[in-house]
Amino acid sequence: MEKNLLNKYVLDLLESLEQNFSAYTIHKKPKHIHQLRVDIKKLKAIFSFAKHIYKTKYNTIKLKPLFRNAGQIREIQINIRLLNSVHDPPEELISRLEKKENILIKQFIKKRSQYLKLIKDFKKKTSLPEILPHKKAIKEYFKSELKNADGILEHIDRGGMHKFRKKLKKILYIYNSLPKTIQKKIELNEVKINKQQKKLGNWHDTNSAIYFFSQEHFTAQTSKYIMKLVEKEKRQFNKLLISLTNIAK
Repeated sequence: MEKNLLNKYVLDLLESLEQNFSAYTIHKKPKHIHQLRVDIKKLKAIFSFAKHIYKTKYNTIKLKPLFRNAGQIREIQINIRLLNSVHDPPEELISRLEKKENILIKQFIKKRSQYLKLIKDFKKKTSLPEILPHKKAIKEYFKSELKNADGILEHIDRGGMHKFRKKLKKILYIYNSLPKTIQKKIELNEVKINKQQKKLGNWHDTNSAIYFFSQEHFTAQTSKYIMKLVEKEKRQFNKLLISLTNIAK
């Protein structure tokens, strides 16, 4: 058994979460709201791992309001970036989204003291055991998770693609939280998974944008852009489908 670095890792994540939240309320930079959501995703992954390994309940439910509201802002930011990246971007829609983003940001910042208290209280009540389980148990966990990931690929559709992407991100988050000595014992092709995860992420952004824009009222100019987006998503999905199907065989 090894000295547990998970507890320190979790406390560092909570410190990072607090810093990114505070930085966003001051500077309003997209990178901070993106990173605070990543911090919470990592916490969720680690707690899922700890629940399995220690047979004790851990969760991030109390951080859900912060994660959800930050996600609403982040979603608009990603879609504005997508719109601005195309030739002849739909200015009217971009302007409408920017106004919506500003309203959400004001609402988010208005809850600053509430969210800071939530983070600090969560930090005080969070503690993981001092000792990591035997390496064999950890290796078995990753073996099971990778097998589950492969199982998703057996009948893959767009819903399955989302599940597979989330599973890979979770595996990587947990893997990167462990000491190097344990990482070496785990049979994980980190480079390959990172490449897959990046391609899945690009598809996910396009797919999510289509759903998001379907809730909006379109001008003729915007409708043409959405059709191009749908075509792009189909190309990305089919390319991923071929690639992931080959992996499953």
